[in-house]
Amino acid sequence: MKRANTFVCFTFLAMAPACAQQPKFDIADVHVSPTARGFAQNFGSVLREGRYVNRDATLLNLIALAYGVSEDNVAGGPGWLSDDLFDVIAKAPDGTTPATANLMLRSLLEDRFGLVVHQGTHPIPRFVLTVAKGGSKLKPAGGTGTPGCQAQQGGEGKVKAACHNLTAAAIAENLHQMAGAYIDRDVIDSTNLEGPWDFDLEWTPRAALAAQGSDGISVFDAVEKQLGLKLEQKDVPLPSLVVDRVNRKPTANPEGVATALTVAAARFEAASIKPANPNDRPFGGLLYTGGSQMRAGGTLRGLIALSLQISPNVAADMIVGLPKSADSQRWDITAKVPSTGEGAPNIVNGRPLPPPFSVGLEMLRGLILDQFELKTHTENREVTVYALTVAGNKPKVTQADDSERAGCKPDPNAPRPFTEIQAMIACKNTSMAELAQGLQQMASAYIDHPVVDATGLEGGWDFLIGWTPRAQLQPAPNPNAPAGATADAPDPSGISVFDALEKELGLKLVKQKRSIPVIVVDHVDEKPIE
Repeated sequence: MKRANTFVCFTFLAMAPACAQQPKFDIADVHVSPTARGFAQNFGSVLREGRYVNRDATLLNLIALAYGVSEDNVAGGPGWLSDDLFDVIAKAPDGTTPATANLMLRSLLEDRFGLVVHQGTHPIPRFVLTVAKGGSKLKPAGGTGTPGCQAQQGGEGKVKAACHNLTAAAIAENLHQMAGAYIDRDVIDSTNLEGPWDFDLEWTPRAALAAQGSDGISVFDAVEKQLGLKLEQKDVPLPSLVVDRVNRKPTANPEGVATALTVAAARFEAASIKPANPNDRPFGGLLYTGGSQMRAGGTLRGLIALSLQISPNVAADMIVGLPKSADSQRWDITAKVPSTGEGAPNIVNGRPLPPPFSVGLEMLRGLILDQFELKTHTENREVTVYALTVAGNKPKVTQADDSERAGCKPDPNAPRPFTEIQAMIACKNTSMAELAQGLQQMASAYIDHPVVDATGLEGGWDFLIGWTPRAQLQPAPNPNAPAGATADAPDPSGISVFDALEKELGLKLVKQKRSIPVIVVDHVDEKPIE
């Protein structure tokens, strides 16, 4: 405990003159967020009208914000730090700055979650740039011009950059900036190369890699083949904020605090609902288009599902009692978010940032309730589901350590069993229930019924999985086939999500009937109120 206090007092001396003066919120409401994990999108905190609001935040989000470090630089603690979601709503004195609010958040984490931290060194994942076995292919810089890289038109849908007068450290930094879709962490230069260098680099954008097949080249292969350098993700010991202790459940709110800090439901300031133009490309979902504007689109079933945080691809089973027109008539919604209060854009460095996605969905839900007079209730119904089961005697997953950060993200270094897989997804400390829920969104083109966990596997698991996008799995028709000819289609060269689960994880999706909670529509108008 003494070590933690020393860290707070001296390491952050510039931010907090003395530990005794570390400020606190006047009152604070801390509660578990009602947002489903797959619909959470945290943009940090908002200070507005004497209130501090931070929605859909993990403890990892909050700790990193409170101590002014990146999430990668927070080490230790339990795995759920990156998984459980919380809302923090607090009253802050007039004139509170973001920096002071972060200090108040630090006090809140210590008081309500029992957080204890210290400064240390911990292995942190970073991309490390080294010289490949064949040696560097960089050319010594031929001039004294301004260091930098210029984008050029590459061949066959590739990206090309012409870089001049860069040191090895600058090469590492520019790779991170130019290829952020591949390189999502800082790059550390370990080449020991002296002097500035010139080079050209050409690679396939991450989103187009699977489509280009053998003609594509990842930025990792391009760096090795064209520059004679190697880019690998490794754990690097770096200064970090180490979590010694934290409670999963915050202390209870003082009586009356939640009522005193009640935030009015977010509502659009204005909205237009029109039938979608059948000649336009169909638009579905909810999108912040900048400034004060948001756009939504889809069928009424899809819009209701989205507003209730249900994946639209499973809405046919999860929402019952809608008229036929709810699946045929598409709507286009243009809405204006409020200028103040809940749902208003957060202005950061002069630029408006969107409200949290869950708040946008709240505004969409309010619009549907008002304009289509939607009334629903929840009850158990027997519907078709995919049951996630163990395919054989033993699944091909590894029991996770409780301290591993929970979550799934693409792993660019993982080997791909099929070239048509865009990326392998690495999941750490993930429960089978979380995998079942995640499949509904990650593999939405394949999954058309709810997925429920029936594996019987308890706790968190580590695994790698990847599959071919549905649109790329089906083999293209033979353009040279004679008219009217019927021929056996060639075998797909990729792998479906169903086969990937069985071959890569030893799990299986079995279609069956089950009784689960669904949304029953009691009343809805087929057209919005004029």
